[in-house]
Amino acid sequence: MQTKFNWILLACATAALVVTGYKEINRKPQAYTVNSASCTPDAIKQIDSITERAIQSSKCAQLPK
Repeated sequence: MQTKFNWILLACATAALVVTGYKEINRKPQAYTVNSASCTPDAIKQIDSITERAIQSSKCAQLPK
């Protein structure tokens, strides 16, 4: 019973990764402005794409304080 559950869990995780990867590959990142208002944690969390969120977060980290 436990091994069957493990296989189902593995299949669900694999499907989720495939769907997320497919969405990210077919999407072009949008350019966001880098200023104090767009670099707040709430503003970064509102970005839907994980790739765009990572790009914005890294640009905000390079912003002089």
